[in-house]
Amino acid sequence: MKICENVYQIKIDFYVTPKIKRYVYVYLITGKNCYLIDAGVAGSETVISRYMEELGRSITEIKAIFLTHAHPDHMGGAAEIKRLSGCEVYASQLEKEWIENIETQARERPIPNFYTLVKESVHVDHLIKEQTGYLLESGITVKALETPGHSNGSVSYLFEEKKVLFCGDVVPVTDDFPIFVNERLSENSIQKILKLKELQFCCPAWDRAYIGSEINEILHERLKLLGTLKECVRQARSQHGELSEEEMICLIGTKMGWGNMNGNPLFRRSVMACDESGK
Repeated sequence: MKICENVYQIKIDFYVTPKIKRYVYVYLITGKNCYLIDAGVAGSETVISRYMEELGRSITEIKAIFLTHAHPDHMGGAAEIKRLSGCEVYASQLEKEWIENIETQARERPIPNFYTLVKESVHVDHLIKEQTGYLLESGITVKALETPGHSNGSVSYLFEEKKVLFCGDVVPVTDDFPIFVNERLSENSIQKILKLKELQFCCPAWDRAYIGSEINEILHERLKLLGTLKECVRQARSQHGELSEEEMICLIGTKMGWGNMNGNPLFRRSVMACDESGK
């Protein structure tokens, strides 16, 4: 899908388990050369290559992949795309270890079918620096913005000439539970995006692109969602402190309208992060 001139959204469908289907968006910037924001899961190169061919471009034209963070649905396809194109990989210092050593990531953040979603590590060629603009070619400058919370080193990238922000998983969606390791940093990162001036498009990995005047409205709505979850956790701890952790997770998931979330390690981590931010 074309977002604006030189920017395209590519949908990558994948299965976390045989019964749980998810998707993620990666973004393509085109110019004399081509550049990717994130790389999807392992195997995404097929979808990306097909889409680029429809535009009259080739995956071999990709010169850089800018990774927003190290999770499998964002870095899983990076190694193969790098092999096919010879491109360079940009990422945060705080995400580098998980990107370059997926065994460490699998051990520290186990999820179902991890090695199906990301089959191999990839070398990071450039460690991004906060507020640094990378002039990729005439008319294409990408500025890195540290936006942690969803992960410790999450990064957003601003295509300066077009005022397009690629924010990865920083902004939660309304029909699913927020995933973060630090609730306070998640709030701060959304507030940071709100301060960007003249932003024309905000492009998340989990949702459609937000356009113009609706950006602030949606971001304030998602801040409210984070606050509601934090308050729900606080009340549950205060009123039902005698419950086991499993029962508490189930209670919070039900109260928030997401059903029984016991057994979901990512939701459990978000609840723990709310606990930590309330201390």
